[in-house]
Amino acid sequence: MCGWENRFDDPARDYRTLYCAAERVTCLYEVLADLRPEAAVLVEFAQLYGGGGVADLRLAGRITWEWRVQNALAEGVIVADGELADLDDVELRTELETRHAKLLAEHGMPHLDIGQVRSKTRVVTQTIARSLYDDGFAGVRFRSNLDDRECFALFEGHATLDPTNRDPDLLTDDLPELLQAASDFELVVKRVWPQ
Repeated sequence: MCGWENRFDDPARDYRTLYCAAERVTCLYEVLADLRPEAAVLVEFAQLYGGGGVADLRLAGRITWEWRVQNALAEGVIVADGELADLDDVELRTELETRHAKLLAEHGMPHLDIGQVRSKTRVVTQTIARSLYDDGFAGVRFRSNLDDRECFALFEGHATLDPTNRDPDLLTDDLPELLQAASDFELVVKRVWPQ
């Protein structure tokens, strides 16, 4: 299912974008990050219910059993019909900044620095991704906002993620990466025990 709201999705909805990461734990950080309680919620909870401070609270999001049943970690190899645009490349960002100067100015961005590439201003990142797609790039290489590790956004029709011979790892198993992401984000991992 495409929500068309992710960082490098096509604003015209002509092609889909597949997101993947080099590290397994990064994949899980990326999909579980929205389950973390927001800072404003933690503060409001502390104000409503008292306590010694926000640090004393344990207001955890939940990784449901249903979610665990419906998802898996799968290994793949990127097969690209063109280059992957590396957004850490200053020269490429400078070229994109010049090409999209009006758009950046409209959104109060003086330059296309890493902060802007990682921003929540999706109209900018999606427009840039579309221009890269039109230029024949197979996708985008970028770094995760969560752990600064390597991620990729692959453009449909220009790149695929071919599965390896390794079977996907079910998230119904207590995988070390799942438990690490849950611990790091202070999430509750729901379990169903065999009867």
